[in-house]
Amino acid sequence: MSHIYSYLLIIFSFLVISGTLIIYLKSLKKLKRLLLKKESEINKLENQFKEFSQQVDERVLLRTKELEEEVNVRNQLDYKLKKALKKAEDANYLKNAFLSNMSHEIRTPLNGIIGFASLLETELSLLENEELYDYANGISQSGERLLHLLNNIIDISRIEANDMEISLKPCDISEVVKNAAELYIFKANEKGLKFNIQTVDVPFVIADSSSLAKIISDVIENAIKYTETGFVNISVGHNENENEVYVRIKDTGIGIESAYLPNIFDAFRQESLGYSRAYQGAGLGLPLAKRLIELMRGHIAIDSIKGIGTTVTIFIPASIQKMPLKESMPVNISTPSEIIKHDIEVFIVEDDRMNRLVLKKMLENKFKLTLSVDGEETLKIISEAHSEGKLFDIMLFDINLPVPWDGILLMKEIKSRWKEYNNIPFIAQTAYAMSGDKERLLEAGFDDYIPKPINQGHLISMINNQLKVVKDF
Repeated sequence: MSHIYSYLLIIFSFLVISGTLIIYLKSLKKLKRLLLKKESEINKLENQFKEFSQQVDERVLLRTKELEEEVNVRNQLDYKLKKALKKAEDANYLKNAFLSNMSHEIRTPLNGIIGFASLLETELSLLENEELYDYANGISQSGERLLHLLNNIIDISRIEANDMEISLKPCDISEVVKNAAELYIFKANEKGLKFNIQTVDVPFVIADSSSLAKIISDVIENAIKYTETGFVNISVGHNENENEVYVRIKDTGIGIESAYLPNIFDAFRQESLGYSRAYQGAGLGLPLAKRLIELMRGHIAIDSIKGIGTTVTIFIPASIQKMPLKESMPVNISTPSEIIKHDIEVFIVEDDRMNRLVLKKMLENKFKLTLSVDGEETLKIISEAHSEGKLFDIMLFDINLPVPWDGILLMKEIKSRWKEYNNIPFIAQTAYAMSGDKERLLEAGFDDYIPKPINQGHLISMINNQLKVVKDF
């Protein structure tokens, strides 16, 4: 019996183990199928990832190429812009250099023409030779007219190149108007015109006084030029609502056609053109006036009727300063005798023979002169004088000298060799009169600057001022 139970137990155990094994095998088979399915899904996902990654790489590569092309295009554009800017800068430099050289080349002979004409006028007036005096006066007026045109061309070119420097500060416009108008009283009387100046107490204006004087002078000159009969009235007033001070110049001249008025401020444009123009001119006065006024934050207005007359009104911002400030007056040409003495020695360096002769005639009756034509001769003369214990009182140097010298190098060499000349005034006299020339020469060490053509009274006054500064020092 016990044997039967043992067999049954063995059979039962076998059945259990077999069943368990069958279940395990089925589970294993099911798990294998599941693993195969998951492996298939993983392979599918891997393939999708590879395709996506490939697509991303292609898109990145494409976008990279696009960006590289954009960068190349921008680099090319940047290069072209830099090249264009460099070309524009070079062109502007060449234009400024051309204007500077032309200014020098024109001013140098003009200095001789105007200087000699002025000297001739003085001599012929003393000789009471009216006919020859008129000839000399005609030469002088022609030279001044050419100089005026040259200055206007240079000024308008400087404005267009944003190279015009103005100094805005409070100034008495009534005084500016009076000073400008006084220059044209004789011309108005010569034409038989009534010339009226009416000024009232007005606030100071914020302006560049020299530029403002030039504008007012040009407008007054035009008013007299284009008026044959009647009057030219100049008035000053204050527009309190706009806080502006105005100068009004009204004439009874030929007037301007209404069709031409919109073009009145275009440079070089004139109402009458061709060979039969009734009045000469370059058409620069009003365009230059408008641009200068706008630089001073003002504006200009013109009303005109053909055959009736023209009114030009200049508006300038008023200052909060109500009462004029007394400015120091310039030294008069007739300087006290303790300053002008014949034993004052002026050393002149000028390579142009005509200009050298003009300077000699201008100064020889007031100072003792020593003249030189170039740097080497200058150094030799100064060396010989220094060995004898002699110093010159004023050094008047032309800037454009024969190589290897120029006025600046020569001045620095003299101050370096002979320390005493560091306390002697050096004045630059030059035909270079572009923007920055004066500042450049003063920074280089000159004590003062006078542009050509040289005015005799201005030069003598400048010398006396420098002598007075040294004396006071």
